Amino acid sequence: MPKISRRASQTPSSKIRRVFNKSLGHDDWVKFTVGEPDFDTDQTIIEAAYQAALMGNTHYVHNAGIFPLRQQLAKKFYEDQHLTVNPETELMVTNGGTEAIYLALQAIVEPGDEVIMPGPQWTPYPMLTTLNHGKAVICKVHEKDGFQYTEENLRRSITPNSRILILNSPCNPTGGMAGRSTLEMVAKVAKEFDLWVLSDEVYEKLVYDGNEHISIASLPEMKERTIVINSFSKSYAMTGWRVGFMMAPAALMQVMVKLHELETSCCNVPAQYAALAALNMDQVVTGRMLEQYAKRREILVKGLNRISGVSCVPPKGTFYAFANVKELGVPSDELVERMMDEVGLAVVPGTAFGEDGEGFLRFSFAVSEKTIEEGLERFETFVKRLRQ
Repeated sequence: MPKISRRASQTPSSKIRRVFNKSLGHDDWVKFTVGEPDFDTDQTIIEAAYQAALMGNTHYVHNAGIFPLRQQLAKKFYEDQHLTVNPETELMVTNGGTEAIYLALQAIVEPGDEVIMPGPQWTPYPMLTTLNHGKAVICKVHEKDGFQYTEENLRRSITPNSRILILNSPCNPTGGMAGRSTLEMVAKVAKEFDLWVLSDEVYEKLVYDGNEHISIASLPEMKERTIVINSFSKSYAMTGWRVGFMMAPAALMQVMVKLHELETSCCNVPAQYAALAALNMDQVVTGRMLEQYAKRREILVKGLNRISGVSCVPPKGTFYAFANVKELGVPSDELVERMMDEVGLAVVPGTAFGEDGEGFLRFSFAVSEKTIEEGLERFETFVKRLRQ
């Protein structure tokens, strides 16, 4: 048959989905795999989409999104980060956060340009970089540093071909967060080497222990070189609605809106009205979800740390625990396969997030407390057998 693009055909499939797919049909398994809230979308949000459709809001809209939503997003940026954002020229609504990342890389990366990203990293970062003719440069981050960039390892990753640096805080898969001092260091380096910063802030509302999410765009002289990526998926349990948004300097945004028009024209219109309702409703709904995640986090992390050969630093944000299993002496992929086959426990191997994830397992605690407790029992049983 006619030739298929090598770039596309050689793009690997996600190990997360591989584990998830293997678990399908096994209702008796305990699953900590996909990063999706187990809460349903709030009825206020659903009703807003329904009413929007009934009122005829089912036609094309501005490529950047409906203006009332962009206005409310600008208000959110000001209230949350003291950032003044022009809703007409610096904001766009996208089909999820992933499309927003794709658009940013399309608009910035030339063939051979290097995109610096942490290792471990969210699976699509290197894939999207390759699809946009760039080169993924992995800057290894370490558990002892809270899985955050250090100035030494960041500078070591920079070359004359470096074009953009990806910052993910709170971070999937590690649960790490960049504090102000880390953000100031990254900002200093980005300005020194004239780098764009792509700041993935999808988990901004899911933080614990009094930690504060700070957007690097709010630091002095950083808004003009930062693309902020965000989404309604995690904060409002709206994964299937596919509504994301991005903030960027006007000149760059103009290019990305043009690319967005070519790819999808606009984001689903009733879903945009749903997102507007999410921003306007009582935010206590998100707070209640966070309370539940905090309880589950405590149960999971304490349980993991009780298992011989396993350790887990409490995540500062997200709903993932990144457990260190190096003492078990078995590769992460093998551990995962054996756990599924032997005790019906599905988790994600750290290698799903790059080779620097070896020796770790990612547990999603966006599941019930009962599921967590059952999963911990199965994991402990498996580890005891392994170490006999």
